[in-house]
Amino acid sequence: RVRSSRPEEPAHRASRVSAPLGFATAMAKKQLDLTGLDKVLDTWNWAKGEEAAMKKKIEDCKTQVESIMAKMSVTDLTTAKYQVQKRLQSREGISKKDLPANIWSQYAKKSEFTVMTFKALTGKRSAAGKAKAKAKAAGAPKAKAKAKGKGK
Repeated sequence: RVRSSRPEEPAHRASRVSAPLGFATAMAKKQLDLTGLDKVLDTWNWAKGEEAAMKKKIEDCKTQVESIMAKMSVTDLTTAKYQVQKRLQSREGISKKDLPANIWSQYAKKSEFTVMTFKALTGKRSAAGKAKAKAKAAGAPKAKAKAKGKGK
């Protein structure tokens, strides 16, 4: 367990201490069986692929609904089962390089959160698998559909 240098900071937010890869792997194998962990990581890897596919499907649906709303000249739409509202949202921000250091340090808001990165080393969703799929796709180009142009 990694301990924080600041006593008021929870241990899970402490800086990451890295050890040589072989050492960390050897210690992990002594402490627990990684077979179960691989099953969890397999599920995570599968879910990442599903998430990417669903994000594309969501964007396709949004585009279709937005097109219909534009044709109807409405920003609010209600059906028997759903309600859709289209609104413009804005956010203001400023860059650190645009301010003097003392102003930045006085007014900057800082938030900390945990980030876990995950990368498949084998299989379709690994870097090697993606490169193989990309090479295969480059070898056999697909016919592209023409985009419909707007009539003038």
